[in-house]
Amino acid sequence: MTKNNKKIKDLRFGFTGKRRKFGINYWRFFFYGINSISGSEQMFFIELEMLNPWLNPSEPYLSYKSRVSITAEDLQYALAGTQSAHNLETEELKLPSYCAIRVGKIGGRAKQICSYFSVREMNFHSKPFEIQIGNKFFSENRISGFLNLSKEEVAEHPEYLCDSGSVTWELNYEIDNEYKEGYKSPEMRWFPFGLKTVFTGKLNFDGVDYIVDPRKCCGYIERFWGKTMPEPWFHITAENLTSEITGKTLFNSSFAIKGSFNEKVSFLGKFEDVEIIFAADSRQKSYSAVWDCIQMPEAEDIDENLLHWSVSLHNKIWVIDIDVYCKIRELFNRSIELPDNSRRIMNLLEGGTGTGEVKLYKRVGSTLEQIEHANLVKVVCEFGHIEQGQF
Repeated sequence: MTKNNKKIKDLRFGFTGKRRKFGINYWRFFFYGINSISGSEQMFFIELEMLNPWLNPSEPYLSYKSRVSITAEDLQYALAGTQSAHNLETEELKLPSYCAIRVGKIGGRAKQICSYFSVREMNFHSKPFEIQIGNKFFSENRISGFLNLSKEEVAEHPEYLCDSGSVTWELNYEIDNEYKEGYKSPEMRWFPFGLKTVFTGKLNFDGVDYIVDPRKCCGYIERFWGKTMPEPWFHITAENLTSEITGKTLFNSSFAIKGSFNEKVSFLGKFEDVEIIFAADSRQKSYSAVWDCIQMPEAEDIDENLLHWSVSLHNKIWVIDIDVYCKIRELFNRSIELPDNSRRIMNLLEGGTGTGEVKLYKRVGSTLEQIEHANLVKVVCEFGHIEQGQF
C-alpha cells in the first residue's frame, strides 16, 4: 500500500470484522509471470474469498457440484444467461459457508487450484493489514502461500471445482494507481484499489517457475463484497496501452470497467495526466453507458473464434469508446457460488489475453477533440450470468 490511509485499510477488510453471516467478500489479484524455460508470458490470478463465513465458522461447507471445462453449450449459456443443461445429482439444500483461496492461470491451458477452510482458521490484523491462513499470507504489500491437490482429492471432491496440481507463490507488490471509488450501495461495493500495481517475485505452477518481473509485467488488484454479485458480471481491466497517435507506450495509463450496477457499468481510468471516473452510483443522468459482450461471427478456423466486449461512455466532457476481443479457446469457464439460498451460481467466462483499442475524446463546444487512441494487449476480460446451479 502506497498511502498510509486508515480509511483505505478499513476498506480492504470489508465486512470481515463485523462477523456478518451472509454475503461474499473478495480480494482478487491479477498479474503476469514469465516462464523461466520458454520465456513466454502467462496471466495468473490469486483470489481470497469469504462466502457466508460466520454461518458455519468451524468447518467449510460447499453446497454445489459442477464442471470446470468449457464447451460450446457452456459458452452459449454464459452469454445468454440461461440455465445449463447438464444434470447432476440433487442434494439437500444447505447454505454454503467457507473461505477459499484460488490460484489459477488463464489464457492457453487454463486451470485453477483451490483450497477451502473455515473462517476460524483465519487470523486478521488491521495495523498493519494482514490475513494469514496457515502458510498463506496476504498483507498490504506481500502475498505468499502454497497449495497442493492430488488427482485423488479432485476425483473425490468435484465440488471443489478445480484441477489437481501444486502452486507456490511469493510476491511483493506496490500500487501505482490507487482508487477507493468504483461503486457503493447497501447491496454491494466494488473498487479497483490497485488499478495499476507493480508485482515482483516468483510463482511455481506445476513444477514450472514463473518470474514476475516489474519491468515487464504490471498487474491489477480489486475488492468486491456484497449480499450477492452483479448480474450480468462484466469486467475489463487494461494497463498495457500503446498510443496510435505517438507510437509510445503509455506507462502511466490504465483503466478498469465493472458492472452491471443499476444496469450501468463503472469506469475508472488514467490516461497519463488525465484521470476520469464514471461511477454507477453517481446521480442518474451524470453519464450514459452502452456495453455488451457478444460472440463474433464464426471464423473459418474454429481456433480464431472471438468474443467481443464493447463499451461506450459519455458525459458533458468526455467520450470513451472501448473494444476488446478475446479468443474463445483462451477463455476459462468457472462457476462461483452465490451466498443466497436459491442454489444459484455465477457462470463466468474469463480471459487474460484480450486485445483491442480505446479512444478518448473531449468535448470542445459542439465538436469532439480526440485526446488519445491506444492499442490494448493482455487485457483481463470477464463476462458471466447468474443461473440456477445443478446440485
